[in-house]
Amino acid sequence: MKRLLVSMDEERYEDLRRLAFEKKAPMADLVRYAIEKVFEDQLDSMAGQRGLEEHLKDPSGTVTIEELMESMGIELPRRSPSRGRARREKAAS
Repeated sequence: MKRLLVSMDEERYEDLRRLAFEKKAPMADLVRYAIEKVFEDQLDSMAGQRGLEEHLKDPSGTVTIEELMESMGIELPRRSPSRGRARREKAAS
């Protein structure tokens, strides 16, 4: 885990310290939580992009959705022809 030094004015620091005391949580946890909430979409996008780049460099560790479902014993039900299609086929006969 990396460390980050954050500077803030004394009033903000004391407010955060008091909030942490009230929440019974470390100040660092509150800061991490706030960052996750405020930048959630951007951070998710960056993580997804990083995952895609890793996959493109070495796709050998990935599986298709079909392979995953088969390995998990998941079988999707077969779709029956729709009534409209069955009627059209019957009318064409």
